Amino acid sequence: MELALCFNIADSLASKIKICHLSSVHLALDTRLFYRFCQSLSQHYDVTLIAVHPKKEIRNNIAIIPFRRFKNKILRVLVTWFLMLVKALKVNARLYHIHDPELIPCGLFLKIFGKKVIFDIHENIAEDIFDKPWIQNKKLLHSFFLFFERLAIKNFWIFLAENSYEPRYKAMGANYEIVLNYPDLKFFHAYENVNRNPVPRIFYIGILLRSRGIIEIAEAIYILKLRGTEVHFDIVGELYTGLDAELDALPFISEIKKQLHFHGRLPLEQGYEISRNAAIGMCIIHPMKNSIGSYPTKMFEFMAIGLPQIVSNFPLYESVAVGHHCGISADPKNPEDIANAIENLLQNPTTMRLMSENGLKEIGQYSWDSQFQKALLVYQKLLM
Repeated sequence: MELALCFNIADSLASKIKICHLSSVHLALDTRLFYRFCQSLSQHYDVTLIAVHPKKEIRNNIAIIPFRRFKNKILRVLVTWFLMLVKALKVNARLYHIHDPELIPCGLFLKIFGKKVIFDIHENIAEDIFDKPWIQNKKLLHSFFLFFERLAIKNFWIFLAENSYEPRYKAMGANYEIVLNYPDLKFFHAYENVNRNPVPRIFYIGILLRSRGIIEIAEAIYILKLRGTEVHFDIVGELYTGLDAELDALPFISEIKKQLHFHGRLPLEQGYEISRNAAIGMCIIHPMKNSIGSYPTKMFEFMAIGLPQIVSNFPLYESVAVGHHCGISADPKNPEDIANAIENLLQNPTTMRLMSENGLKEIGQYSWDSQFQKALLVYQKLLM
């Protein structure tokens, strides 16, 4: 009883400690920021989130302060960190958790002001620079990032969203913790479904880039239409870098346009509400240095709701989806292979039901709770 009382007192004291998450790139309702970190931390601390959002509000006990995302990338790099610093200092938190490399200067100044800082690395940033087609002067930007990365490692605690990032930061002597982007199973429980009808409807949720296989999936849908199967595709996410124009330029787009359903960027709850009508989840990502060695979040989310899935044929993805018999793989650059995979599943409803059950049975080992406990220990250590 005395031990329980001590924990209650410690929790009560911790709840008065202010912490603040910062992102100038991600929307406030980003899955990792809001639904995982902020909601979990709000059980222990007073949490504020400054990120891209239309208005100031309190949602799920989290104070959200809106931040403007600049479209001009040069202006964003030069000005964003200072504007974020001004907002961050007004919050007067004891610990700040930054999620974007362009906010490293902001974090350094927060450290000068006596604040604790965590830098959350969502992707292999150094390698990712070379995979983004819209970035000019890649070598210059890469050198610029390496300079600030070294400063961050000397001054911040580092969270890594992937195991594959560890060798780099371990070699650099960083203080780090691996906090994988596994799903919050309590959240996804409401969307579980093992009794899915084998309707010809597929589902994608996430950022919409050329590298997310949207063009190849569209081509696969056209191939299936020529074979006599009309597949509808629900797409939840924000279109980037002229992908809509690229889709419109496809020679067959008029024949499948009514089968593509773009829902735009939605809160996670609304996005997964749409998944209820789907038979298959799509996790088709192009082969890039960053993607081949990194788990895609939606692969685990599809498992958590019992949605059979088609993943890129990378060994890491296959080790989960194929290894747990909750999905199959396809060549992400080959529309015909993707079409064959969709057709294969739709023609085998018994197999799809087993995949649904297997996903739900195996997802427990990929729970956010296990990752959050590691993160919470770092928070507690820094705030002692």
